[in-house]
Parts: sequence; structure tokens; C-alpha cells
Amino acid sequence: MKENNVETHSNEGRKEACKTFLEQTKLLVTLASAFVVAPAAMIPLFSGTGRIMASQDVITRFFWAELAFIFSVLAGYFTIATIAGSQHRNDFNVYRPGTRIISIIQILAYLFGLWQFVQFLLLILKQTPH
Repeated sequence: MKENNVETHSNEGRKEACKTFLEQTKLLVTLASAFVVAPAAMIPLFSGTGRIMASQDVITRFFWAELAFIFSVLAGYFTIATIAGSQHRNDFNVYRPGTRIISIIQILAYLFGLWQFVQFLLLILKQTPH
């Protein structure tokens, strides 16, 4: 009986770890989604009143930032899918190789997008009159 109780306790711990992991993944998806800008929203920035010089470097930084954020969101969905795909087997393991690899890709894509977005903003600030 004690062995069954230990197994149940261990399974409950894994379920809680999965819940925490899923919440953290969803938060990162939300953060990355907040940076995804509709392309139409950028038209005034590049061609509106008081516009900036839309140099190749500015457009490239913006493009890579947006692409990385979108990729981070998609990786987050895949991360969630790796957990959901094993729950029917009562397998709650956030350390499975597929889950870990895709989760790391999600975080790296987000950080790369953030770095590119900061570089994009710095280029814009250099162009604004002081």
C-alpha cells in the first residue's frame, strides 16, 4: 500500500510540474505575441508624417524581429502539444527530449527577436532629431 501511495504522490508532483511548465510556456507565447505587429501598422512608421528613413538595415532588423517572435509563438504551441500529446498515457514528463528541445528553441527565438527589436529601435532613435 505504501508503494502505491508513493507512486500516486510522484504522479501528482509530475502533474503539478506540467501545470507550471504549461503556464510558463503560455506566458512566453503571450509575451512574444505582444511584439508581433501587423504589417499594415508599420506603414505609417515607414511612410507617414515625420517618417524615418526606411534603410535596408531598419527593415531587416524589423523583419528578423517579427519572424523570431512568430517563430517563438509557434514553438510555444508545439511545446504545449508535446505535453498534451502524452497526457492520454498518463505521462507527465516535462523533461522529455522533444519537450525540452522545442522549449529551448522557443526561449531562444524570443530572446533573438527581442535583441533584433532593440536594435531596430536603436536605429530609429539614431534617425530622430534630438
